[in-house]
Amino acid sequence: MKIMQNASEQKKNEWNQFVNQYGPRSGRFLHSWKWGEFQKSVNEKVERVVVEENNEWVAVAMMVEKNISLFGSYLYIPKGLIVKNQEQFEEVLDTLLSERKNPTFLRFEPEQLPENLKAKKTIDVQPAHTLITDLTKPETTLLENMHHKTRYNIGLAERKDVQVCMGVDSIDSVWPLFEATAKHGNFSLHSKSYYEAMTKVAFLATAKYEDRIVAANLMIDFDGVRTYLHGASSPEHRKLMAPYILHWDLMVDAKSKGIGTYDWWGIAPENQKHHKWAGITRFKKGFGGEEVSSPGTFDFVSKPFVYKLYKLARKIYRR
Repeated sequence: MKIMQNASEQKKNEWNQFVNQYGPRSGRFLHSWKWGEFQKSVNEKVERVVVEENNEWVAVAMMVEKNISLFGSYLYIPKGLIVKNQEQFEEVLDTLLSERKNPTFLRFEPEQLPENLKAKKTIDVQPAHTLITDLTKPETTLLENMHHKTRYNIGLAERKDVQVCMGVDSIDSVWPLFEATAKHGNFSLHSKSYYEAMTKVAFLATAKYEDRIVAANLMIDFDGVRTYLHGASSPEHRKLMAPYILHWDLMVDAKSKGIGTYDWWGIAPENQKHHKWAGITRFKKGFGGEEVSSPGTFDFVSKPFVYKLYKLARKIYRR
């Protein structure tokens, strides 16, 4: 096996085609060429690595190098790596590490974990559990498959004359709503500039009531999949049920564009009623769909002693 690092712009179509053919059901966009450009724009150290055998591509990895101070660095492959033949997964991992400047570990998120792979489970970075809605079904079937309260709330928002707008140009118009949502939900946001950069590869959709934005979603389309990345809604206008009609219109719009899958991008694991995503999971499941799970996030360690020190330091830091 040999490695071609930093695939050139001329390989863009070939790269996307490989990702489309062999990538995971959920999170494939994280390996798309355009997502790599976004990552670079927010100052991430990104490499598009191609692994070849007999002059044929056998694997690709959108790798991000992360500095961990006293413990060196590690390589992170979100929702990957993507391997043509799963039997070669471990061999490809070894090849990637051997070609690098000795990182402490390689962090990856396989769609399926090869048996007997000597990797250590770590805290999930990307969602390991999600909900996928099949948009190839007729609209009437999609509505029938929803929870009755979800259908009711969509109708309520329509009766309240909540209007949906696709393709808002700037994060400026929705940023106060994102900040209010984060404060209300007690979670942190990236910087405004981070989301602004994301809108170059994704798009914003909003729901308005009397010319005021009361809900907003940040979405991305790639390879026939529309993925829900981030959302915000006004706590003051909860009775309008704006997020319900916003998602429904996004599903209908996706169907009109020939997009066959709606990925809700993260739900709580089954039977975890007190999970931090429990509330949003109930909301998402109301729209119907198939629950899809992957093994989660793992570390393939090359420096065991340094890795132990790193994990100990992280444990102390989180206390």
